[in-house]
Amino acid sequence: MRSSTRVIRFHRTGGPEVLQIDEIGLPAPQADEVVLLVEALALCRTDLLWREGNYLEDPVLPARIGHHAAGVVQSVGSKVKSVQPGDRVSTFPAWSLVEYGVHGQKIVYPARALLAYPPKLSPEEATCVNTELFLAYFTLKELAGLQRGQYVVVTAATASTGTAALEVANVLGGTSIALTRSESKRGELVAAGADHVIVVGEEDVRDTIIDITDGRGADLIYDGVGGPGLEELAWATKRLGRIVTYGALGAEAEDTRLPLGTCLLRGVKVHAGLTIFDYTGNRRLRLRPKPGAINRAKAFIARGLAEGSFRPNIGRVFNGLEEYRLAHEYMAAKHREGKVVVSL
Repeated sequence: MRSSTRVIRFHRTGGPEVLQIDEIGLPAPQADEVVLLVEALALCRTDLLWREGNYLEDPVLPARIGHHAAGVVQSVGSKVKSVQPGDRVSTFPAWSLVEYGVHGQKIVYPARALLAYPPKLSPEEATCVNTELFLAYFTLKELAGLQRGQYVVVTAATASTGTAALEVANVLGGTSIALTRSESKRGELVAAGADHVIVVGEEDVRDTIIDITDGRGADLIYDGVGGPGLEELAWATKRLGRIVTYGALGAEAEDTRLPLGTCLLRGVKVHAGLTIFDYTGNRRLRLRPKPGAINRAKAFIARGLAEGSFRPNIGRVFNGLEEYRLAHEYMAAKHREGKVVVSL
């Protein structure tokens, strides 16, 4: 008899009200897949955009949802060697949401997009770290080649993507400069590993970065805000430095203009719209995975989690699939500090 599972799906795009719990058949895993009993799942901005129909790709209705889950491997396909039944793992995005959505009680998922997590982490903690750490590692190490002592500016530093970048920079030996709009967050950012903190609106961002870097400018800008402030950040980047944008969380994000003139004058390289899929792959977006970079990232993150260098940042926990819609409503209200998690 074919087994079944309860999953989150939507049959039309829209607000949180379109989300529902559906019972569907659970297929047997293919040779390179596993069956995962989900114990916790985490939300991200992608989930909201996907539900609304505003993501990089269009959903095929009825659509599954979710990139982030943690749980216990129940069974594996014939070619899977990296994990075995009983292993505790978390997922990371390496596929289209049309192909795999992980927000449900039991899922089938590719083994290559799983990361074993240490016993000291709870499933709730394990599910909320992967995308942020993978993207920060790919950007800071694989793309920018951050070296010990080099300066990296992190915008939206109190968001989960920002704190992950601070932690990765710390492990790589870089010197981090965190940007925040609130003086009250200074202590929190220092505790997260920031070497310097700049309060936007109270300090001159460009001049302060130049002062901190002894006049040279930052080696790397890791920007998830966008908006008109990107021009000032370009002037605060050293000659032949890099600017990487991965999001547009700022209230003025629609006014974002890449400062091409400034970048040309200073020889600054701009990587706009970087996503985790540029390294992990996404067949529907025609992006090929980079296995070497993925394996290096997995080893780097697993080591950091085991050593306590990376600390999960949970903002709010909801309980059960029955509260999943509430979790979306909470996140849609723009609570951005810490991950929104659903415990199953």
